[in-house]
Amino acid sequence: MLDQDNVIDVSLEPRKIPPMQGWQWIVNAFVLFKRAPLIWLGICLVYVLALMVLTLLPTVGDILATVLGPVFLGGVMWTAHKQSNGEKPFLNDMFCGFRLRWLELIKVGALLLIGIVIAKGLVLIIAKLFGLNIPADQPIAKMDELALVLPFILLNMAAASAVYSVFSFAPALVMLQNMAASEAMKLSLSAFCRNWQPILVMSVIGSMCLMLAILPPFLGLLVALPVALITSYFSYSDIFKF
Repeated sequence: MLDQDNVIDVSLEPRKIPPMQGWQWIVNAFVLFKRAPLIWLGICLVYVLALMVLTLLPTVGDILATVLGPVFLGGVMWTAHKQSNGEKPFLNDMFCGFRLRWLELIKVGALLLIGIVIAKGLVLIIAKLFGLNIPADQPIAKMDELALVLPFILLNMAAASAVYSVFSFAPALVMLQNMAASEAMKLSLSAFCRNWQPILVMSVIGSMCLMLAILPPFLGLLVALPVALITSYFSYSDIFKF
């Protein structure tokens, strides 16, 4: 097991990465996945099922999934870091977040939940102030209907990006750099602002891969989902020279 004291860096500073490096993060993630595919399939399955079960709980399901999600992600980051350093990964490594840094990771989840609530509230306020059309519950069937609600959709996407920028690197920073939740989220925001271009490249290419993976018979997801999880680690490790 890695000695966590060896990975603490109080002067950690995110560096600016070239845009196309976002593609390399995906390649690196795929290479790591190929070295232990069954372990990563198991990790991905446990991660997805755990969040699905939490979400299905009445009343508090979505809240618990949001708060505990970073704890699971912390374990994923730990496992990817361990394997990248030449150690053999195990399925139970993904639960290291619950054993080592659960309190700070839960704080990340709680702050994320607060951010989501605030963002949604602001989006609704802005939509009402500017008279934006809010989508109804039923699916959009016509292009003219989409055009009417497009400004609201774009506003939602901007709000989601703002929340994601604060959260994106926080689980890895808490887990691997022993940082407090609030400091990790501040540093995550700084890293995202400096590197939105490679993150955008990674997101676009990753989304395209996921779209191809869901084509029948959905077997591509067995690779695409674990690789998507591991890609988060390589973006973190590259930006922070870790």
